[in-house]
Amino acid sequence: MGVLIKDFLSNKLRPVLKQLGYVKKGNSFLRQSDDMVFIINIQGSSLFSWEGNETFYVNVGIVSTAVENAVGHVCSIKETSPSNLLFSQVYLRAEQIVPLENSSYTISDTDNADKCLDDIILVNEKFSQIKHIEDLYPWLFISFGSRRIWESTFMRYWAMTGDWDRFDKILEKDEQFCKNNKTETASMKEWKSLCREYGHKHQDIPL
Repeated sequence: MGVLIKDFLSNKLRPVLKQLGYVKKGNSFLRQSDDMVFIINIQGSSLFSWEGNETFYVNVGIVSTAVENAVGHVCSIKETSPSNLLFSQVYLRAEQIVPLENSSYTISDTDNADKCLDDIILVNEKFSQIKHIEDLYPWLFISFGSRRIWESTFMRYWAMTGDWDRFDKILEKDEQFCKNNKTETASMKEWKSLCREYGHKHQDIPL
């Protein structure tokens, strides 16, 4: 990450986000509200940067500490690094959370990327609308991280809370794949194990 981006983070973005309750950790800004951790991450682009011209992207992350802690994971701003938080549940580009004109921002001698500040305010406003675990579900499947990153955590959480419809639905494609190929994926094995552990009756699981 170049000098121009670092200066933008420290002298422009940090004061704005500090007023909104965010704490800076490296290239990320984190805010915890009730059972949610909200993350704004700045990712520099080496491909579209050169001396005097630096490009970056804004990534956003959302983590339900209630889900993580319920299944026995330690999860909070103080106890977890931003990189671990970013890849544990929802991790997207900012424009996937709110409609934005920009997918990247450029800082140069003539362009200071102040538009980024306005866009991040919109992202924070969207964050403020997220109150419940169910609010995260539409974004889980389109998150940058593979499904395996959050799947195991949420499967156990849904089993613990008895949300069996959602628990079973997540394995529909795996179930068909296993039948067609006469094999079992790791996800299917875990799904069956959780069925037995929590006494969930399903036609494919002899308890």
